[in-house]
Amino acid sequence: MKKSLKITLNIAIFLVIVGFVWYIAQTNNRRERIYVEIGCQEPFESRYKEVLSFQLPGEINSFELYGDKLFVSVGRTVHIHNLEGERLISFDVNSDDLVRDITVNRSEIYVLYSLRIEVYNKMGELLRAWQAESEESDFCAIAVAGDYVFATDITHLNIAQFTREGDFVRTISSPSPPRGFIIPNNYAFDIAVWNNRIYVTNSGRHLIESYTLDGEFVASFGNRGGGAGSFAGCCNPIFITFTPNGDLLTSEKGNPRVSLFDRRGLFEEILLNSHILGGGTRAYRIRATENKLFVGGRNRITVFEEKE
Repeated sequence: MKKSLKITLNIAIFLVIVGFVWYIAQTNNRRERIYVEIGCQEPFESRYKEVLSFQLPGEINSFELYGDKLFVSVGRTVHIHNLEGERLISFDVNSDDLVRDITVNRSEIYVLYSLRIEVYNKMGELLRAWQAESEESDFCAIAVAGDYVFATDITHLNIAQFTREGDFVRTISSPSPPRGFIIPNNYAFDIAVWNNRIYVTNSGRHLIESYTLDGEFVASFGNRGGGAGSFAGCCNPIFITFTPNGDLLTSEKGNPRVSLFDRRGLFEEILLNSHILGGGTRAYRIRATENKLFVGGRNRITVFEEKE
């Protein structure tokens, strides 16, 4: 009788524990759903409208807008399109590794891998290449400014700086206390250039930091929160870029949206919300002209034009 009571008591305790764990999980899930639903239901009217959308032959690794062309990396192939979506040329890269990021400068295409940088001309001919300074590096994003190439490194949580010829110059670390950059994955360590300064996402701290081309810290801005002008979740923003006049665009994951900040880091407005972007939880890559936004998600690039 006592043995039976003891078994029954143990089962009851077990069920209570299971019930408590289930309740906590459901509460967290419900909070996440509520956050996303509220973000989608807020009254919002974008000043942009969709005018074009075209599909790529696979998932987009990265894309760049330079002049009147789009350079899109899919798998181990780079596709060059005009701004109407027509493909002009494609070429395969020289590495067996998947492309992490791509940028274009002075008619040269810089292709980033986890441990390597390759430079091509616009006909797809390999011009030069070099390896990371450390075999443990894990490059995430690339930018070219002045005579230098910058690549963010998630292993060492810093920025590796090279000359255009591939000579190592220095590493740049964040001064944010106590541990500098906090980056959860290799899609959340983006870098962009404006007016001979580099701008980097410190997404785990919900910050964007700027540096000189000599690696000196200039400033940072950003704060955590779900409201307009703040960065929500564990880590945001994911991607950054600049408009031709120097305004900063940010792209967030979780409840995807694209926001506009002025060159001082002051929030101006949300340009595209989750519903307009196409939903999901992944951040969308973005590039901008004076009156258009080019948005890359999965295997498609969508073009939004400012309404008249």
